[in-house]
Amino acid sequence: MFKKKSSLLLAMLLLLSACSAPAKKEAEAPKQQTETQEKKDKVNLPSQNLMAVTWYQTSAEAKALYTQGYNAAKKSLEEKIKNKAKGEKLAVVLDLDETVLDNSPIQAYYAINGKSYPEGWHEWVMYAKADVVYGAKEFLDFANKNDVSIYYVTDRNAETEFEATKKNLLEKELPLQSDGNLMLKAKGEKGKDARRKKIEETHKIVMLVGDNLHDFATPEDGSLKGRDKFVKDHANDWGDKYIMLPNPMYGSWEGTLYNNDFKKSDEEKDKLRKSALKVFNIEKNTVEEHKDRKSVV
Repeated sequence: MFKKKSSLLLAMLLLLSACSAPAKKEAEAPKQQTETQEKKDKVNLPSQNLMAVTWYQTSAEAKALYTQGYNAAKKSLEEKIKNKAKGEKLAVVLDLDETVLDNSPIQAYYAINGKSYPEGWHEWVMYAKADVVYGAKEFLDFANKNDVSIYYVTDRNAETEFEATKKNLLEKELPLQSDGNLMLKAKGEKGKDARRKKIEETHKIVMLVGDNLHDFATPEDGSLKGRDKFVKDHANDWGDKYIMLPNPMYGSWEGTLYNNDFKKSDEEKDKLRKSALKVFNIEKNTVEEHKDRKSVV
């Protein structure tokens, strides 16, 4: 009798356990689905840069554009040297990153690992082994041999990154005419205008080379329209005094999309990036501006 009751009790417990288990799993399922959906919905902003970095590192087109840019720079500088006034001291001013040195490996780190600047940037600079972009060394050697002063004006940190930057240039056998010709960004400094003015105190700047509009001047109007106007206003300078090089990975153009507020969330930045685009509507057979486009122009 006791055995029968025990068996009956055990059977009932097993039945209750079997019934409660699916209920528990069903209760957990929505929570797991929500967490999975949240992960899918979360914007991985750095990964959007993957194609840009891949193009920069692997495409022959990128190498051709650098070569083209520096060929134009050399041809223009030859003319300026021929026509310089007696006693005149000529100078060329170059940005460093993506203008002379290739930092795309740290950009690849960001894109693959979902990270962003400034994480890892200082460590990359201290590594001091960035390669030279196509055409840069040939142009710089030409300028150096013809007694043209070469100034590197970069927004790298003057307090902590000068020696590593200098080491990188020298190990790649790029001309560094003096420590004073390597001008990094001082604490509290905004932009490059002050450093360019410092050079103009003793030299005539006949050429600026960079991958960012701010490597040439700071536009009075930093909006998309203002930056476009700057390009049009200097139409005769491009390819002569101003040599623009390709960099689809980053730049001040990106900040313009966010009204220069990089503190915005990745979700907000993603929305602003998309809203800045013109999109082909397949159904209507027309190109349309995004409904929020006006907010970023």
